[in-house]
This record gives sequence, structure tokens and C-alpha cells, in this order.
Amino acid sequence: MSSPEFAANARLSTKDFTRQRSLPLPHLVALLLNLRKGAIQDEVDGFWEVLTGEPLAQGVSTSAFCQARQKFNPQALLGLNECLVKTFAAAFVLRRWHGWRLLAVDGSTARLPNSADVIATFGSPPKGSAVPLARFSRLYDVLNGVVVDADLCAREVGERVLAGEHLASTEAQDLMLYDRGYPAFWLFVLHGLEQRQFCARVPENFSGEVTAFVATRARSAVVTFNPGPEARKHCQVYDLPTDPVRIRLIRVTLANGQTEVLATSLLDEDAWPTAWFKHLYHLRWGVEEDYKREKCRLEIENFSGLSTRVVQQDVYAKLFTLNLTAICAWVAQAIAERCHQQRRRSYRINFANALSKMKDSVVRLLLCNDPGAFLVDLVLAMAAKVEAVRPDRAFPRKIKPAKVQGFFPNYKRCR
Repeated sequence: MSSPEFAANARLSTKDFTRQRSLPLPHLVALLLNLRKGAIQDEVDGFWEVLTGEPLAQGVSTSAFCQARQKFNPQALLGLNECLVKTFAAAFVLRRWHGWRLLAVDGSTARLPNSADVIATFGSPPKGSAVPLARFSRLYDVLNGVVVDADLCAREVGERVLAGEHLASTEAQDLMLYDRGYPAFWLFVLHGLEQRQFCARVPENFSGEVTAFVATRARSAVVTFNPGPEARKHCQVYDLPTDPVRIRLIRVTLANGQTEVLATSLLDEDAWPTAWFKHLYHLRWGVEEDYKREKCRLEIENFSGLSTRVVQQDVYAKLFTLNLTAICAWVAQAIAERCHQQRRRSYRINFANALSKMKDSVVRLLLCNDPGAFLVDLVLAMAAKVEAVRPDRAFPRKIKPAKVQGFFPNYKRCR
């Protein structure tokens, strides 16, 4: 996004950020992006220490920061993220799967502040809950570790609807990966109209065609899906055709003997052998790991205010910095692989360490006099912290009662 476009999206008024202030727009953006977790005044003071290089430097007050951020449109942060992802794709040869960029779609929920403004935007708390919930949806590049597109909306909005909206952010050489909660006839039709390819897990009782395929015990077959009454109704709602669609079904046998069924638009067995798809679908797990980073490492539910605008700013700001960290780690990984290519094991970047290093570093990257030199040092520091990759390890999954971590405005952590 160009500077004029960014300024236009960032402002709520043409007069905002036009006068010389102690917290101008670049400083405000850097402060928002600095992986905030603690009390606002402590974060502001820490920001000024980084900016001036002096301990206990006095900057602006909490009130000044809160007033400034009310003039800032959170959609501008999504614009910055889009610019970042496109620049990354243009500057590097991205990792691909047989020529395809693999984009996994997944949804989640997030607990929000219980305020009238938030409830008006995202809806009341669901039955049995004391806090409102928002719907997250991510379009995630699983091989390169970046979030290509993100949605934050009311929980009532369905995950399939958001998946359809994500298609606007895809390209011709993208292959979409979906969990078993996503498949729907209308979504398959939409992919065909947009000329986008997909691979999705489907339940064995998804349709008569899938049930018949499972009974044949075939490893792969191209079948014709005919819409039922409910599918026709959904197609009419979204103004989509109801013509039958051809889908390839693939049987995958897991190590524990269980069977999964995958549905894909890649029909040609010779071009896309059945044996490839077990590993392909497994790659979707990367989007689950991304949510773990957001919720556990970044504390994305740790909000710095009670308004919708603040919630959106916090989520989109941390999303941008997560992507910036992933891109730096991507370059650092290439360096680490060359450094350790003579070793018996392969090594990967410690991403938790990379995220820790990004705190305050994002401020220096955006506001220091020589960001290029600092960026080199940052990437090399990430490349120095690696861990051995031990493939094919599996452990029994222990399901424990969820321990809900709450973040209360009056009890923010200290540094």
C-alpha cells in the first residue's frame, strides 16, 4: 500500500495526524505493532526507551495514546499486512507443493471484552458464557508460514461463508486445504467458477456419492456430485449454478488403521498420484499451529481496551507482527539450512525465540535510521537459535480440561 493510500485508510478525518504531535502517525503504528501484552503506560514507556535509547525515558501519557488511537482506522493494519505478504511473495521464491501455493483455511473463536460497544458489533455472549465471542478465520500459507488473509467478525457468521470470501485473496496457482467442517456443494461450485483448486476432508456420510465410494474400498475415484434439495437452496442463496460437479475422492489410511476420505478438484491420477494426498492433507496442520501461536504466544485475546476499534487494532497489529516475524524466520531458516547442511539431522528455527526477539525490534525496524543493517542482525540472531528436527515422532494425545486464561484490564502483567 502506498503512503497516500495508507494515510487515507488510517484516518477517520482529513485533519487527523496533520499537526506536529508528540505521538505522530508512524510512532502510533509502531507502538501498536510492538506485541503489546502489559499495561498501556508501561508499554508506552518501554516504547520511548527503545525510541530514545535512554532508560526510564518519559514519553506520552496513556490518555494521549488512547486519544490518538481513536483516530486510527484498524483496516489500515490489514492493508499493511496485505502489502507485506505481496512484497514477500514478489521478493522471494516461495516454497510450493508441486507448483502450488498451499493455503489452508481454518476458523476459531476469541473471547472479547464484555462491553456494550463490542456486543453491538459481535453479538451477545452465547448461552453459558459470560463474555462475547468473535469468529476468527485465517487463510494461511502452510509452507511459508504467513497469514494471507484474515477475518474477525461476529460468531454467527459461518466458517464456510468466510472461506468463500477468502477466495478473493487467492491466485490461479493456489491450492486450498479444508478440514471436514468446510465441504459443501455450493463451495465446490464456487471454486469451479473462480477456477481455484482444493483438497478437503469429507465425512463418510457427507453424501450418497461418498458413502458409495467408501463401500467400494477403492483408493481413488472420480465421481459426479448431484445437488440435493438443501444444496440447491444454498446455491440459490449465493446465486450459484446447480449443475452437477465432478470431484475426485481419495481414501487415506492412517497409521492407526483409521480411514479418511479426501475430496479434491485435482482429477488427473497421472498428474496428481493418490499416494501424494496423505502428506498433502497433513500439511494443513500448520494453520492449527498458527492459531496456537496467536492465542498462546501473542496472547491475542489480551486486549488493551473495551471498544470494537481497540479490539480490531490489537488483533490486526499482532497479526502483522506475526507475519513479519514469519518472514524474517523464513530467511533465517534458509541461512540455518546452509550452515548445518553437513550435519546428520536437519535443523529449524526456534519460532518462539524469533517472536521474543521481535518485541521492540519492530520499533527499530520501522523508526531507526538504518533499518537494513538492523534487519540483517535480527535475521542472523534468529538463524543462530535452531533445534533439531526429529521426524515421525508420535505421542498419545492427552485430553485435559481446558484451563481458560483470562486477561482483565485492571490486572495486566508487568514486564
